[in-house]
Amino acid sequence: MGEGVEALFDLILNSGLRPPLFHPDVLALDRELPRSEVLAVLLLQRRGDMTMFELAQDLGAPLSTATGIGTRLGRRGLVSRERDPEDRRIIRVHLTDKGKALAVRLRSRVDALVSRIQQALSEEEIAQFIALVSKVVGAFSATPATPPPAPTVRRIPIEE
Repeated sequence: MGEGVEALFDLILNSGLRPPLFHPDVLALDRELPRSEVLAVLLLQRRGDMTMFELAQDLGAPLSTATGIGTRLGRRGLVSRERDPEDRRIIRVHLTDKGKALAVRLRSRVDALVSRIQQALSEEEIAQFIALVSKVVGAFSATPATPPPAPTVRRIPIEE
């Protein structure tokens, strides 16, 4: 491993990257809803009316997971789910008034976190950070060059 990778590893192990996850502003988001649901609410605020398929794609989750998220948000009265009038197989989801109010609160908390980053970094550093994070996300999104090894079956003798 190179020096940079070791430094990053040390940073993670020595809590350099972990404390922001425990910052009161981040914890406040978690108290509102689980992260997947926070993300869904913020996506719906940004995009408006979406199909469950579109929501699943934007969440990077299987349709079954997005459907579960939509169901839980619906039970809380945050979203309304309706069948598409032209294709009854398609479920459309949008924020209710209660969901819109929550989205405004969540967005203000996220904006406060982003503001802290803007205070810590210059415009050039922010651009570099975004470029680097995008590369890392791309590296994890790409299909591995070699497939993972197939699971092996161990035979354990059983004494009678």
